[in-house]
Amino acid sequence: MGAALESSAPPITKPSFKARFKAWWEGYDLNAPEPVAAEPVLAPVAVEEPPAPIPPLEQPYIKIAQYIWGESLTGPGGAAAILTLVKPFALDPSMTVMDFGAGLGGGTRAVSEEFGVWVNGFEPDPIMAAGGQELSVKKGAKKADIKPCTPQDFQPKAATYDCIYSSEALYTVPEKEKLLGTFERALKARGQIALTDFVRAPGTKADDPRLADFTTRGGEAGHFWLGDEYLAKMKALKFDVRVDEDLTAGYRTSVIEAWVNFTQDSSASGPARAYPDELVAEVTLWTKRLAALDSGALQLRRYYAIKMGSTKSS
Repeated sequence: MGAALESSAPPITKPSFKARFKAWWEGYDLNAPEPVAAEPVLAPVAVEEPPAPIPPLEQPYIKIAQYIWGESLTGPGGAAAILTLVKPFALDPSMTVMDFGAGLGGGTRAVSEEFGVWVNGFEPDPIMAAGGQELSVKKGAKKADIKPCTPQDFQPKAATYDCIYSSEALYTVPEKEKLLGTFERALKARGQIALTDFVRAPGTKADDPRLADFTTRGGEAGHFWLGDEYLAKMKALKFDVRVDEDLTAGYRTSVIEAWVNFTQDSSASGPARAYPDELVAEVTLWTKRLAALDSGALQLRRYYAIKMGSTKSS
């Protein structure tokens, strides 16, 4: 008989008595397979959620501006100043009006409600425009829409509006002459336009250092024409300018009165504590603006004109 084949498997050995006794005593099965170590469970990685966007009307700079100037406002004058600006229009419900630089739409809604007219408000600050439209919806001002716009690309439909007005907004536009041409094309025949804007006082050069601090709320530099330059540009666009008026003194008084009222209001301490940075920014902005006006370098002027005919660019 041939030799037995050798096995490569290791010999089977029985557990010793001691091992078997220990297993019996401690209550476990000695022959059970060894437990497989579980893979470590990794703790979930915390993912930071991006902060929720702040609604337009909850933006701190918008809230502090309204505390100072009034609901739906971001500067002096209020609805009364806008209604005075549009008074020469002799508005009636059949007319369509544009408000350029509408802000939060306080003036837009005042004009629409007072005269029952459709007013399309356009505002370059998209957050402010959204806030203005939200206010129009809340107040049920269906004839006062506020939309964002980009001045350099602004192209409303030609011959659409009976009247256009703008309050202290055009000094922020570098291509002011182009925008005035856009207004002219958007007006119907014999359409009317009323503007208030900051201009350089006679003899003040464009690089006068006193103008440097008169900026937009966002810190952008202003673009100021001379008063006579305004007249010349409007006449070149075939506008018959009927009013050219200096409003500087009254404007300055409105600014100071608003700040006095704010500081004397016992409830003002709340927003002052809630939005200290925005309050300081607003104080700084208007302090510098008043300094530029008081220096004599700048004026606020009102222009009222009627479209007399088509220009070559129309």
